[in-house]
Amino acid sequence: MRVVLMLRSRLIAYVTALFRRLMGRTLSEEARAAAEATPSAEAAQARPGLCPVDERDVIVPKKRAIRHIIIGVDFGTSTTKVIWQDLSDNHFEAVRWHPDKDGLGQWLLPSTVLLRNDKVCFGVPEREEEQHGLCLRSLKLCLLCRRKPPVCRCGNPGAQGGSIRLSEAHYDLPASAFAGLFLAYVFCQVERRLLERFPNDQLVLLWNIGCPMDYTDADGYRCDWEKLAGTAMELRTLASGDVKMSLLDEFARHLERFDVPPEEERNYFVQPEGLAAVKAFLESPDAEMKTYAIVDVGAGTTEVSFFFNGKAMAEPGQPFRPSYLADSTEAVGGVRIDQELAEEWGCSTEEARRRKERSPDKIPLIQSLAMIHQQYRKTCARIAKQDSGAPPHNRPFDLFIIGGGSRLPAIRAQLNDSELPGRFIKQQTLELRPPKTRSAEFPSDADYHLFAVACGLASSLDWAYFPSVDPSPPIPTATRVDVDEWYPK
Repeated sequence: MRVVLMLRSRLIAYVTALFRRLMGRTLSEEARAAAEATPSAEAAQARPGLCPVDERDVIVPKKRAIRHIIIGVDFGTSTTKVIWQDLSDNHFEAVRWHPDKDGLGQWLLPSTVLLRNDKVCFGVPEREEEQHGLCLRSLKLCLLCRRKPPVCRCGNPGAQGGSIRLSEAHYDLPASAFAGLFLAYVFCQVERRLLERFPNDQLVLLWNIGCPMDYTDADGYRCDWEKLAGTAMELRTLASGDVKMSLLDEFARHLERFDVPPEEERNYFVQPEGLAAVKAFLESPDAEMKTYAIVDVGAGTTEVSFFFNGKAMAEPGQPFRPSYLADSTEAVGGVRIDQELAEEWGCSTEEARRRKERSPDKIPLIQSLAMIHQQYRKTCARIAKQDSGAPPHNRPFDLFIIGGGSRLPAIRAQLNDSELPGRFIKQQTLELRPPKTRSAEFPSDADYHLFAVACGLASSLDWAYFPSVDPSPPIPTATRVDVDEWYPK
């Protein structure tokens, strides 16, 4: 039976306790030292041998403003995207990894690790990958295949079953050491940039890291991701730039003995990617009491998730809460599509990618497209099988198609026109919209489908979702009011 995530109450308890501790500090550590070193006027006059001090000359340390920021980290197979939200004004901003670039590339950090001259380099651009070193790509797939061997299609030399053997080493290193060091680098860089952005503020950072939803529900899988994120958080200061390869061994040892603290005692959390993408929408007045499907076609994986958005009758005010129905993750995505197109057209993978982007409406029917369609139908069939004893009734739902693959007309056509088992009937295909409070430094609306997961991870402190329910509850009697936001919190 799936485990109910009760992160909302625990996280709110953690934030409340953290607020109280911070608000109880009338002075920062530096201010306290300055206050102790500077006597007051009364103290100076009461102590012999000291000249009287005018009260106007006494230095009164200023209180530092406390700024709370939620950071969403979408650790993707091909690229990593990070978006943060400042809770003081609810504005969203994307991290620009390459400010010197124009267009989409400035917000995308390649999810790569380059081993060169006894050094580990992170996020190396594609044009530099092959310069005298071993480049490891698709690290997310390497993580997934430890528990799910059929996912193993990363293409990295020496990679198998969640481990990677280096030519100069006589033993295997877990893929989690490479992926974890990459995450540590991401954490360090984002934290450094925020500290530089707000030098006069006391920052309270809360991190949400995305993970495939079927891994957050399975016993042991979620703990693996939490240990990875926790170890990366502890060792982040060691990964401020290129590091020695010996740090891979140190990370692996630290990961093995790391114990995940209780949720109320930490500031990092692993959240389901499928839910994150539509999180803000499900909390908005635009969401209805009905079933929603999300198909996220990424670079290395495709995730299909079904939720029922219904009322939590046990909670005051009866808010809407998503209930898990089914989900699946398969190792098929943009990279495999490019490889199959290269075989079909008789050209290189790079040329196939360029041709696909120039003429997306001329994509032939290849195996990858059929696999995504089949995964979509199988996920529906699982729900129908679970409810086989229930009275038959139609199940209308709305569909979201996101990720890089959502731009391909062939994928959209197959998903939109599909006849599904279990009397599922698609009513409409919806498009996600970015928050109104996004900053000027934010990807364009046309590219938002690539950043929906990262933005969703940064959107909320409330991450409760519930086990499977019968998606046929009564129709709500009251409507909610919009408060000048596409998806108000």
